[in-house]
Amino acid sequence: MEHRVLVIGGGVAGSSCALRLRSRGIDVHVAEKLSFPRAKVCGCCIGGVGLDLLEQLSLRSWVETHGLKTSKWSGSIGGTRVELSLPDGIAISRESLDTEMLRRAADAGAEIFSPVSARVDQLLPDSVTTSLSASEGTSWMERYAAVVVASGLNASGSQRLLPWVEKPNGPFGAAFFARSDSLDTGTIYMACDDDGYVGLVRLEDNRVDIAAALSSRRSREQQIHEMRDATSAGGPGGFGSAKDRIDRILMHSRLQHWQYHDPTPVMTTPPLRRLRRPGVGRLIAIGDAAGYVEPFTGEGMTWGILSGIAAADLIADSSNDLSGLGERWSQQLPALLRKRRLACRAVTSLLRSPLGRRAIAATLSQWPGLAAPLIHHLNRT
Repeated sequence: MEHRVLVIGGGVAGSSCALRLRSRGIDVHVAEKLSFPRAKVCGCCIGGVGLDLLEQLSLRSWVETHGLKTSKWSGSIGGTRVELSLPDGIAISRESLDTEMLRRAADAGAEIFSPVSARVDQLLPDSVTTSLSASEGTSWMERYAAVVVASGLNASGSQRLLPWVEKPNGPFGAAFFARSDSLDTGTIYMACDDDGYVGLVRLEDNRVDIAAALSSRRSREQQIHEMRDATSAGGPGGFGSAKDRIDRILMHSRLQHWQYHDPTPVMTTPPLRRLRRPGVGRLIAIGDAAGYVEPFTGEGMTWGILSGIAAADLIADSSNDLSGLGERWSQQLPALLRKRRLACRAVTSLLRSPLGRRAIAATLSQWPGLAAPLIHHLNRT
């Protein structure tokens, strides 16, 4: 147990952390509650920073080979058309990417438990006790030198030990897949209005990923109540009508590429904006489990990979004394992501304002080059 770490969650953040830990010689267990491949609410795009980080994990060439390059952003902001050039990025399905990353972690020597749920029971001065439960009903307990929570927006089991700094609020996420003959490969399409914003991109298997952050005018309690009652095929209130709201945003925009057919059931998330204390004792959180600000074109996965690598390096560098791991991570993580998160939050706030949308659209439709500094900032290492 002396240098054994549990990573809870096998998505891009958890797998990145596990891969980096193995490269640093740390024994790793990964507990993933779902069977892969699996879909999830995501824009499915990776920008320049994310590709550079994947190169550190020896995954960049695989992603570039199996994904589709993106080099253009075509948006409708309050009905005004804006087109921007992007540094080459990649569109790739989460079914493909997450499965490959978790497989690479296993090949590197990480022990994968899936489908297995994990719960942190107690923080001790020299270890973390956890309970693991397999889908067929088997349960057992383990002790680890440290635990990394990478279970995304649904990391509710850590609230007791890693309390909210900003409770979940704001828009909720929604996504589904469809077929369309009118969407160009290599272009990220977006449309924004009072209901939120929607992004569309063609994936490597020719499906169109349609992902949105939809505004909610109800209280957080109402949203959570509706979320619990909703199903993947629909449900009450705003969550059940997510596809209708996405259709309305696209229909009111001036994009002519929104027509699609054979859509899959809608997946939804709880309210997106949140921030929790990222660490205490030998327990830390990374990726969406630590906090979330709605990104645009791949920053979400990039932040997960970035925090996973940084957390692994901190654990490896602190392996002789992990007792203050959480406190050190609580100082490091905000500094790691602060500038990028502030930039994304500023833009999403402007897009939710009718006046802000008009100002952005009028400016960028005439002078698209003015967006270059922001694009550069979000795509640099």
